[in-house]
Amino acid sequence: MKKTVTANISGIVFHIDEDAYEKLGRYLSNVKSHFNAEAGSDEILSDIEGRIAEMFQEKITASKKVITIEDVNEVIAQLGEPEQMAEPEEEPKNKGPKYEEKAQKRLYRDPDDKYIGGVSGGLGAFFNLDPVWIRVAFVVFTFAYGFGPMLYIILWIVVPKAKTTAERLEMRGEKVNISNIEKSIKEELNELKHNIKEFSEETKQHFKKKEKSKVNRDRSAQVAAGLVQVFAKAAGIILILISFSFLLALVSAIYVIPIGFIFTQGIINFSLPESLGMFITSIHWVYASLIAIILLVGIPVFWMMLTGIQLLFDLKTTSRFLGVFTLIVWLAAIATLVLGVASGARNFTSHAEGSSTYVLQESAWPNIYIQTNENKLSDYKKSYTLDIGNNKFYWFKSENKFFAKPRLYIKQSADDQTVLTIIKESRGFSPSKAGMNYSNISYSFSQKDSLLILDPAYYFDKADGWRNQKVSLELSLPKEKTAVLQHDLKRKFNVQWSGQVSVIEQ
Repeated sequence: MKKTVTANISGIVFHIDEDAYEKLGRYLSNVKSHFNAEAGSDEILSDIEGRIAEMFQEKITASKKVITIEDVNEVIAQLGEPEQMAEPEEEPKNKGPKYEEKAQKRLYRDPDDKYIGGVSGGLGAFFNLDPVWIRVAFVVFTFAYGFGPMLYIILWIVVPKAKTTAERLEMRGEKVNISNIEKSIKEELNELKHNIKEFSEETKQHFKKKEKSKVNRDRSAQVAAGLVQVFAKAAGIILILISFSFLLALVSAIYVIPIGFIFTQGIINFSLPESLGMFITSIHWVYASLIAIILLVGIPVFWMMLTGIQLLFDLKTTSRFLGVFTLIVWLAAIATLVLGVASGARNFTSHAEGSSTYVLQESAWPNIYIQTNENKLSDYKKSYTLDIGNNKFYWFKSENKFFAKPRLYIKQSADDQTVLTIIKESRGFSPSKAGMNYSNISYSFSQKDSLLILDPAYYFDKADGWRNQKVSLELSLPKEKTAVLQHDLKRKFNVQWSGQVSVIEQ
């Protein structure tokens, strides 16, 4: 039976055998005496005690609650005695390659090498890489795959920061002993002294140069500074103009103002709410997706404009908190838009189609003339347009209708009849809904003797949304019949024909 005592080591309470407690007390007393005259002795002692507490915690288990003399001896053996640092080690007689024993590395965030959270510095120390390459990798992942910021934030949250000297040593893979702790703290103190000295020298030199510059200024430096300032202000103006253009285009897309611009097509009309409503059924997801798109475009435009204003008016940089906050909001907008797209995608899971066949009246003329209904071409002039893949869709400004161009295919008939087949197809979230969508498509034509008049568009309700509705026309002609196409029919229709039929283009 042994007597145990309670000891508080670095803020953690341990139960220690009396003989172990006495030996640990002597060890800490020797360490304190050794470093008493050293600069930063309090920080060295604090880090040593913290490391001892960590090692004792590793030895406490469910079946072992008390620190023994063997545990203390093992800790002292790992940290080393202060006397071992008093004299340099003798060089071995057999000179050969010297290997430094390395401890197992642990992943921490490096607070001494950071721009945001120290994640890149910690990864660089763990993998023995320059942190610059880690930062470049995050940028590549951001633009190539889109998950760079999310990965950084996750690592920022999960990976702890190296706060103590012992943790910094573990981050670099160095043994956590008295020698390395003292060496690390002294390096930090020397670096601090060096920085203070450099700052003091730079301050002195600055005032000396300032006094000299009052007498004789370098004109070339003035010109260079002036040019840099001019270029910075010009860049600021350009960024403001570009961001303002993006902002104007975004507002126009929301309120259907016809100011969208494409270099090859001139001024066009585009509406975000109308376009989203074509795909997404739920009005709540339409508005959520609209807000997400505004944030996805608006946040980069905001930073572009803010950067331009800073360059133009020589303002200070913004806080890091604003950057982190807008990044989180931007990522949340991406997630919202993905969910909105998924909500709309379910409307395309099923497919249905149907056809109607019409036997045309026989004519004594050997030709059948095909043209479009000119009266309905005016619909194009009072509508908005939207390109989806290879398809162009239109919607009326004042009516709840969509319309699009059908396709025409001319082939040889199997008999002596002239037959027009109208094939309608659509998609929906279920087979019944897909069937309802294609049945709601309206298309008409007329015939006057040898003249076949085709409507230039098929129509469907806005309430149905765009579900890849299509109309295909198949015109089957007897062998002796020739199809004569209106001169601009191919521009108004997607017209194709079989090599077995005779077709004349006017």
